[in-house]
Amino acid sequence: MRTSVVLLVLLAVASHTAAKSKNRFTRYPSWNTKMYPIWKDGDARYKDSWKGGRVTFNVDNDSPTLTGAKVTFTIDLEFPHNQKVQPDGDVVWAEDCVVNGTKYSESEPVYPTQNADWEAVFPDGTPIKKDKKPNYVFVWKTWGQYWQVADCSSSSLTIDTDDIPLGSYTMDIVIYHYRSKEKFIPLGYASTQFSITDQIPFAVSLDQVNDIVAGDMRFIQNRAIAFTITLHDPSKYLGNADITFNWDFGDESGALISRELTVTHTYINSGSFRPQVVIQAVIPDKACDPPVDPPTKAPSDHQTTVKAPVLESAVPILITTKATGLTVNMVPSDTEEDNSEDEASTASTAQPGQETSAVAKTPSPINTDRPAGSASAAASRAVTLTGQAKVVVLTKRDTKPDKPSDDDCVIYRYGSFCTGIEVVEGIEKVEIVQMDNAVMETPGKDKHVLDLTVTCQGSLPKEVCSVILDAQCLRPIHTICNMVEPSRECQLVLRHFFNDSGIYCINVSMANDVSLAATSAKVNVDMGSDLSSSGTIVMMLGVLALVLAVGIVAYSYKRLKSYRPLKEDVMVSVEPQLGRAHTSSAASMFWGLLNRRGAVDNCPLLQEGPV
Repeated sequence: MRTSVVLLVLLAVASHTAAKSKNRFTRYPSWNTKMYPIWKDGDARYKDSWKGGRVTFNVDNDSPTLTGAKVTFTIDLEFPHNQKVQPDGDVVWAEDCVVNGTKYSESEPVYPTQNADWEAVFPDGTPIKKDKKPNYVFVWKTWGQYWQVADCSSSSLTIDTDDIPLGSYTMDIVIYHYRSKEKFIPLGYASTQFSITDQIPFAVSLDQVNDIVAGDMRFIQNRAIAFTITLHDPSKYLGNADITFNWDFGDESGALISRELTVTHTYINSGSFRPQVVIQAVIPDKACDPPVDPPTKAPSDHQTTVKAPVLESAVPILITTKATGLTVNMVPSDTEEDNSEDEASTASTAQPGQETSAVAKTPSPINTDRPAGSASAAASRAVTLTGQAKVVVLTKRDTKPDKPSDDDCVIYRYGSFCTGIEVVEGIEKVEIVQMDNAVMETPGKDKHVLDLTVTCQGSLPKEVCSVILDAQCLRPIHTICNMVEPSRECQLVLRHFFNDSGIYCINVSMANDVSLAATSAKVNVDMGSDLSSSGTIVMMLGVLALVLAVGIVAYSYKRLKSYRPLKEDVMVSVEPQLGRAHTSSAASMFWGLLNRRGAVDNCPLLQEGPV
């Protein structure tokens, strides 16, 4: 019975211990918990740690990282939708709003600037050497070490990977916001996974001109394929390396060794192939560089040297920090869990296992040359490494000679890629072999008809498209696509209708599931050049008849018009003559037309007579 009671008590204690929430971060010995409190996961105080809602974190890194290179971590704080970040880093309300019964105006600071008459320090007590009190403090942790960064709402951290074992790791980060004098409030925790590899990370892209479906790994024979390599080296670790690419395209054409990132290859036969490439990088070993004694500089506010406290079974770590841009202090961590933010911090034993040993021997210093808030160009997303190859690393001798050989001063790194592709026959050539013009009569307006005879070589097309453009071949006017019926010969007649005269460009393309081919031509459409139309003939005959009628009337008027003498006896008989003129017969008029006498004035104006 007594044993049962003891067992129940032990089970209850174990259950309570398992249910007890643990801190995402463990304090190192000198952590100032009064200025930088540590809250456990699920603490209710996180709900009200920021006015207007919770702040989220976007954390990323630029791994996979080649061993010996630098890895960069970035973090961006995302605030509630009704808030925005000013250029100076302050967060203000984006609009007039009411939060928890309190009214806020647009552009009003969410947290007004507090009294800055105090010395800002990191959680370990190291002064923050910045002209302006930092809005945020980021504490990064991995490999049992801490890095402290004072920055704005976007920050970054770059660290070395020398002598770090290969594998996948987790970078934890806690974010603090400056709230009042000697008081920072934790906004939350975040983490990101990163990896260190001894294989060169890179990606390979395959491209071909007029590829219908990019990325389907199906290509056309007798057409060049471009193989492009993109190295993932954001820290420029391979900048001084001698890199060669050994290509085998899988068609028994032989190996191609190149130092260019892009090569082309043409498959002359169809079928399935497996192209592959092996990368070799010969990297100068920094250990062979002659030691350089930097000049002694006086201490300044922009650069300080921090010596971490010595823990039991730990080696002191001496690092350099740059306070203006990236203010970082690195110290060994304490493995003891913090159960209360008010309890005193005490030194404990160093972390057990291989990690402590590796870190103590070769700590991971920061990149003191990197400006604040900057992120690596390739930190947006990681590059996936396809394929594997064994990596050969030159082993250093225990006893080095006085003058190392060339092979002792280089490091070899490798990477490989292999994929499968399919090469098929495609539409290789399209030609316009004949153009026929005609005019088609339609009600209202005639149309010009252009028949194009098009032929192709290679595989048969499934679709043909025609695009009519202006005389400069720039502006599309009309586009039409039609499915092609299967046939043994690739010869088509395409009919196009034009309503207006002018010069046009015609682009004809043929396509099937895997290929595309095109050709173009210029045509001159003249709606008035064809006289075989009956409407045109009738119009011209009508115009000729009208001209003939006008000529006859003009000639008749000229022949019949004459002058009459003004005599006294004529004056008396003017009225009877006018009457007879109106009653003249058509026969007399016709006879006058036939009388082709010379143009003689039979009735002169001046007559002999008494004056």
